[in-house]
Amino acid sequence: MRTTMKALLIGAGVVLVSGCASQATPPTAELFDCQALNRAVSSADNAFAEIKGRLKTTPLTRTWQTDTQAFHEACVVVSARRPDHYLCFGPLASDDPRGALVDGGEVVAQCLGDDWQSQRIATDRLEFTREGEAAVVVLETFLNDRERRMGTLSVFQTAAHAKPLPSDG
Repeated sequence: MRTTMKALLIGAGVVLVSGCASQATPPTAELFDCQALNRAVSSADNAFAEIKGRLKTTPLTRTWQTDTQAFHEACVVVSARRPDHYLCFGPLASDDPRGALVDGGEVVAQCLGDDWQSQRIATDRLEFTREGEAAVVVLETFLNDRERRMGTLSVFQTAAHAKPLPSDG
């Protein structure tokens, strides 16, 4: 039942995202919960203490549940190979799969406001910064093992924390 419900929610999210991306008008902030994203950004200067919920520890990670859900109700605060950061994960569909980053980036920019600047760091990575703000917002896309375009939305405490990690390969 739980798996079925999760599949239905993910399917509904893909339909919603696909519908938004295929419209001729600019994307709307419905792809992301702007209030939740801005709450995560404002909590970055305090290591996300305001949004951390129940802690789960494994040998490799520490993960806090959060009710601050900016993307697909799939967000946590995590600490693994980086210091604590806010991380969301989900499908990021678009009529043009390579356009998913551009479409998503436009929506993140709308959420954050005009003072934020975006910079394409790699083919599938945008970083958003604002003068006087230590936090960095990162939107990345990738193809999963089923050839579906996925996205991660992250908020890091500093630019040093947001730097891409070296490849493990």
